[in-house]
Amino acid sequence: MKKVHNRLIAFVVSLIILGLFVLFIFMPKVEFSENENRYLQSFPKFKIKDFIEGDFIEDLESYLADNFPFRDGFMSIKTLTEKVIGKEDINNVYLAEDDYLIEKYNNPQNNDKIIEVLNEFNETVNYVNMNLLLAPTSIAINKDLLPKNAPTYDELETINYIYNKINFDTIDTYEILKEKNKDYQMYYRLDHHWTTFGAYYAYTKYAEANNITPYSLNSFDIKEVTNDFNGTLYSKSNDYTRKSDSIHTFALKDISYEVNYVSKEVIKDTMYEDSYLTKKDKYSYFLDNNHPLIVITNNSINTKKELIVIKDSYANSMVPFLANHYKKVHVIDPRYYKNSISDYIKENKNIKDGLILYNVMTIDSDLGILGIK
Repeated sequence: MKKVHNRLIAFVVSLIILGLFVLFIFMPKVEFSENENRYLQSFPKFKIKDFIEGDFIEDLESYLADNFPFRDGFMSIKTLTEKVIGKEDINNVYLAEDDYLIEKYNNPQNNDKIIEVLNEFNETVNYVNMNLLLAPTSIAINKDLLPKNAPTYDELETINYIYNKINFDTIDTYEILKEKNKDYQMYYRLDHHWTTFGAYYAYTKYAEANNITPYSLNSFDIKEVTNDFNGTLYSKSNDYTRKSDSIHTFALKDISYEVNYVSKEVIKDTMYEDSYLTKKDKYSYFLDNNHPLIVITNNSINTKKELIVIKDSYANSMVPFLANHYKKVHVIDPRYYKNSISDYIKENKNIKDGLILYNVMTIDSDLGILGIK
């Protein structure tokens, strides 16, 4: 009887393995994972050199893992199991209270290099009123929602360390984000970015530091454009049990823009791309994702002043506020812009103000900012 039972189990397991193998062979392969917002590993080309060095086997393992049948479902089950046994973080994401997923902040490695590079850049363009805004992330503002005794490096310590050694103006947003978080949601629950409300209050601090009168919250027509945003941390944790986020836009009446996506040679009249609202990567609704260079012209303002924003994706939801105060806003992402930014500034002589805007977590690993010149 025991032999029959064991054979039955072996038969069922073999049948499952065979079924998964057949599915793997015949199921259509997906190039891009909407859930993880990344391209999946394609089948590697065989090269003797890669095989000897182990690269082929490594890429093959990645291909098999990325294309395993019902992969998202298995990953969700894995996360559920880890939650049941009491695990408090998954893939560097804390499972926090109030449906928040909060990315860990690890010990930064490049503070001194960042300081050196930014100070040298400012020396090169010292005729521009340059500002540095290092945005804290959700882990600083929503620290009280973290699991009890969750270990984390202090973001404010990093911000203060860099600010104290920067030779140009810096903008502190921690206090206002912390205070306004009581009234509005400053950070998405399931994504690593700040919300449009968070970007708005950061904009008010930029305006305060640069003698600009910011528009009041009541000046804007605030509209929810989606309530189904499941962002990067949702994908990293595979915890699909949490409440989705809403995305809002803040619009002023009777303002006309020309938005030039230079590398794409496309000109639009809006800083938003509606098509992303039907996709997983809904934050890319702001500024149509990331581009090397965007030039935004405000056709409704009587000024010649221009601003350059050197940034990561945190700036994408803040730039629409800044565009209300300048004739042109030049938006450069150093990850993709391969020319000299200082030369670009020299060529555009009406650029009088500059803003370097990064979140404090991203700037430490961003190769673009370390190569700024």
